[in-house]
Amino acid sequence: MLRELESQDKPRLYVMNKVDLLPEKKRESLRDMGSVIHVSAAKGFGLDSLLERIDELIAEDPVRRVHLRVPQSEGKALAALDAKSVVFAREYRDGNVELDVQAPESLLRKMKNFVRE
Repeated sequence: MLRELESQDKPRLYVMNKVDLLPEKKRESLRDMGSVIHVSAAKGFGLDSLLERIDELIAEDPVRRVHLRVPQSEGKALAALDAKSVVFAREYRDGNVELDVQAPESLLRKMKNFVRE
């Protein structure tokens, strides 16, 4: 099937779901490595790691233009936006930085709490 889709050479990620059904000790001993990620879709365990790994494997990372309101105290987020996006406008208001940016989807997922659409 992968050959028919011409996908046999694409990176693969094995997602082991339902880790919430394992005893706590066993679940804590699981380690994500290489192309294996452990998650619980029902409980939300490991989903951030899954998204990060997908972002690492995706060759294409579409960009999108958005408006953000980031607290000035979020220096790490602001630095990431400066480094990895195109900033069209920046205003400082009431302890926040309001930005109009064009950024990769992988970065915007990390900034989802700041997006103002």
